[in-house]
This record gives sequence, C-alpha cells and structure tokens, in this order.
Amino acid sequence: MVKPIIDVYGIGNAIIDLQVQIDESRFQDLGLEKGGMKLLEQDEQKQLLSSFEGSDLNRASGGSAANTMIALAQLGASTGYGCIVADDENGRFYLEEMKELGIELHARPVPGEVTGTSVILITPDAERTMNTHLGASALFGPEHVSEEMIRMSSWLYVEGYLFSSEGGRAAVDKAVAIAIEANVKIAVTFSDGFIVEVFGDALRKTVAEADLIFANLNEAHSFAGEEDDEDKVFEMLRQSVSSVVMTRGEKGARVFHDGVESLIDPFPVEAVDETGAGDMFAGGFLFGLSQGLSGADSGKLACRLASEVVGQLGPRLTGDIRGIASSLNLL
Repeated sequence: MVKPIIDVYGIGNAIIDLQVQIDESRFQDLGLEKGGMKLLEQDEQKQLLSSFEGSDLNRASGGSAANTMIALAQLGASTGYGCIVADDENGRFYLEEMKELGIELHARPVPGEVTGTSVILITPDAERTMNTHLGASALFGPEHVSEEMIRMSSWLYVEGYLFSSEGGRAAVDKAVAIAIEANVKIAVTFSDGFIVEVFGDALRKTVAEADLIFANLNEAHSFAGEEDDEDKVFEMLRQSVSSVVMTRGEKGARVFHDGVESLIDPFPVEAVDETGAGDMFAGGFLFGLSQGLSGADSGKLACRLASEVVGQLGPRLTGDIRGIASSLNLL
C-alpha cells in the first residue's frame, strides 16, 4: 500500500477574520448575543464594519477548518484544503497567505462575488462573538471537493459549518463517500451549537460514517438532546463514533481513542481571546495521531497548544509552535 502524502485534507469555509477588541458597554450597544456565531447578509456585514471604521482590525485568513489546517502546517504536517474565495482583494490575500503557510489549495477565485468575512468581537472576558458573511464560501459544493487530494490523504477533516448550506452538505457527502471508498479516516468537527440544533440530521448522518469527532461541551450537550449529565453526554458521543474528543474549556478535555478513555488536564492561562481554541485543539490532536501518539498524549499536546491560543489575540500562534510542542517531550 502506498503511504499517503497528505496528513490531513480539510474542507470548509474560506473566511477573512477581522478581529477587534471592544469593551462591554459598546458590545451591549450593538445588541448582539455574546459567544455565538451569527450569519449576516452582505449589507448587514457592511453596516457592522462601518461601525468600526478607524478601529484597529486584525486581519488573517481563517475559517474553522482552515485554522486547523494552519495549525497542522505550522507543526510540520502536510495539509490540503478545499474551499473557494472570490476574485477580490481579500480572496487574493487569502490564497497568497495560505500558500506561504504551505497549505495545498486547489481553489480558483470566483469572479463577481466577495470573499467571506467574519467580524470577531472580543470582549474583556475573552469571549468571542462572530458575525459572519459567507460570501463566495456559500457557493461551496461537490465540484470544489478534490477526489485526488482525499485519496492522497490519511485523514479527511470536515468543518461543521458546511452543513448550513445545501451545497455544503452535498460536498460533505461526496468527500465522505470518496474517503470511505479509499480507506481514508474521517474526522468531523461540530463547529458550533447552532449547527447541531438546526442541521443536526445532516450532521448525525456524517457522524455515523466518521472515525473521530470533535465537540465542545455546549455542542456535545446539544447533540445529546435533553441530557444534562456530562458523563451520560460523553457516553452518547462514544456510542456514535469510535473516537471522541470533547473539549471542556478551562477544565481540559475528555478523549476516547483506541478503546481508552482519558481525562486531559488543562494548562493554566490568563485568557485573552477564545477565538480558534477548538480549531487549534483539533490541529494539535490530529498532529499527535499522525506522529503515532496515543489519544491521551495527543490530547495533552492539543490542550497545551489551545492554551497558548487563548492567551493571545487571534486564532493563529506566532513564534516557535514546534518548540512549544517539543517542550512536552511527547514527540
């Protein structure tokens, strides 16, 4: 059997993250629900952005699965990403930055559209509230999935936000079918509680075919329905798929992998911005598995990296991320 040359191929949205730190009173004036993700129309996004004219906006290529691919690439893994951007300034910025990060893309810019953006509001309690206009990403469909790259990969990584559109769901179905036929392992991230609540049927269909799922505590509770007991919620996840990662915020994580359940202790951190913590966790965990680590050690690596992200502004670590990973003496 030929060894795969791509560690993880992800599919998901291509979004330019625009982050801004604001105080509580200004956040309250905007009348938004804290901590979630809201989809906006283009004119709504323009209006929101206009209210921050002159503010210091941090711009970076993103999207949930993209952040995970970036983390994997920074750690030294080989990655590919299926997404679409518009033929505009933001789209060109996105493609160039991902190229510099070493992530293999096969996206062709779409003329006449705008690249998706997410205005991420960060309050002093480190909570992030995302206001997203999908732009060209809303057009992502089966034709944007690379069969060749999936077949070259060890893992297919599916972003939960794709379940929010008909084309995205069809793209997931195609990618999963290819992965199953090619014996490529499948990982799914729930992405957000509203995905579980609104698009739960499609999500559950894919989970039933997956090898690994990532969910935070809120998403896991939504998936379990009315069940409030954390142990029972985790057991329901275990009954759904062979490997489970449930992140628990400042309490660390619970992992079930290769028949072994592990509680992963958190790493103390002064929280600044929670954006991308789950994405980084998934990247660290998948990197650990790609290096032959156990579920417990992969979870420890993932928790360490996620704590670093929470302690800074933005979803992407700067500096020596490999050095951080190596300091744990796991690799």
